[in-house]
Amino acid sequence: MQTITLHDTETEEIIGMVTPKAPVDFPDFEDIVRKSFIDFHKSDEFNGGDYSIEDFVDFHNVNHPLEIDWVLNEFIQLSEKDVE
Repeated sequence: MQTITLHDTETEEIIGMVTPKAPVDFPDFEDIVRKSFIDFHKSDEFNGGDYSIEDFVDFHNVNHPLEIDWVLNEFIQLSEKDVE
């Protein structure tokens, strides 16, 4: 699975992750999402920085031929007690 993690430009907070819905070369995917994220920041949908990953995905899918989806991501870190 290919994913790209998007960060807020000012705070560097993670906004979310996106993945392509169809197979695509990763460099192309990265280039498309980068350009789309820039377009999103210039758009009315950006709403002064108050947005979600779902807002960006909706914007992208309306304005670009390569459809993407957002990814729910979490991590698990085991302690030594967990594996004893």
